Amino acid sequence: MSRILVVDDDTSLLQMMGLMLKRAGHTAILASDGHEGIEIAKKEKPDMAIIDIMMPDISGYEVCTMLRQDPQTQDIPLLILTALSQHEYRKRAEESGADGFITKPVTRDDLVGNIEELLRTGARNFPDLSEETKEEPPSEYDEQEPPAPPPGFETPSSPAPAPPIQPVERTLPVVAVVGLGSGVGATTITVNLGLGLMQFGRSCILDFHHQSGHVAAQLSMIAKANWADLADVEPGGDKRKIASTLTLEHPSGVAVLSAPPSQTQARLSSEGLRYIFSVLSEGFKRLIVDLPAGLDPMSIATLHEARHIVLVIGDNPANLTNIPHAIATLKDLNLSGEVHLALNHTRPHGVTHEAVMQTLDAPLAADIPYEPAQVEAVTKGLPLIMYRPSSLFSRTILQLARLL
Repeated sequence: MSRILVVDDDTSLLQMMGLMLKRAGHTAILASDGHEGIEIAKKEKPDMAIIDIMMPDISGYEVCTMLRQDPQTQDIPLLILTALSQHEYRKRAEESGADGFITKPVTRDDLVGNIEELLRTGARNFPDLSEETKEEPPSEYDEQEPPAPPPGFETPSSPAPAPPIQPVERTLPVVAVVGLGSGVGATTITVNLGLGLMQFGRSCILDFHHQSGHVAAQLSMIAKANWADLADVEPGGDKRKIASTLTLEHPSGVAVLSAPPSQTQARLSSEGLRYIFSVLSEGFKRLIVDLPAGLDPMSIATLHEARHIVLVIGDNPANLTNIPHAIATLKDLNLSGEVHLALNHTRPHGVTHEAVMQTLDAPLAADIPYEPAQVEAVTKGLPLIMYRPSSLFSRTILQLARLL
């Protein structure tokens, strides 16, 4: 459909926007700073541009002003993206030549609605930019960036993928676990895998769901803090604050960084995540992260940091048709971590190994059997790997742990 330029210095948010635009049927052109965005706009002549305010080289306001002043780009519809919604920011965006203003966290419906409006009307704001005397509003460099997650993993087939961001080699001991759909038992696998990895040294399980995660509950642990308490942590910050958010009293020695008990708008930035992982890796051999099924910038940033990525596939036949699309979406992220596919049987008579293999066209790292004692184990607050250590389920989890 349309070619849309996105200018943002946050690589995780940039990729999330690219995926959201792709799902909406558009082609995303990505720029990681203001100067690059201006050059791409001149060269590519996109149908519109989405510009973040908070960038380190030049602000989004300045990018809008320069695009409006240049005859080559002055007719491009401009949509400003920001985490702050106060009147002075909207006013400054209008004065800079922006045609629209959208506040983070942005939902897919919100984004698509604004895009369709601007594509229909075209550029309509042409202020007098001859004088450089406009007062700048307060800096946004201290703002948090809490984008809302887009819907699941479904992807359209027609538009070209956004240009990938080049992966880098990861050295932190991060294992990310993602369920390809809801109800596939990804949290259960994360918890048991975290305990299974204790054979190599102490593990820390991080529950990155945005509300009411179940990691602490499955371990019968009561969390007094959660990852949202670290939203303001910056690289080089107080390590003791990170340590103080961990729940540590489990008899196995595993530590847990819990999810917030209720919905939160807080998010951890890419830089904050990397620093938290780095600090935790000083005391733990493995960091196992339970990620929600949908992709958002926080999940994408975690996936880019992960040395290993475990994709949990459920045994519900209805979910099989979506698995290739989900895997293709993850491939678009150009991740550097090693990917392991795990089939988790949550019912006595789910899909067979053979049916999954025909759908996947890729080998399984683990075929985790159905365990009738699972409900009883959860009720007792004892993961199966502790409750039934000799079961086939537990032995399979230990085999998977040895691959990580």
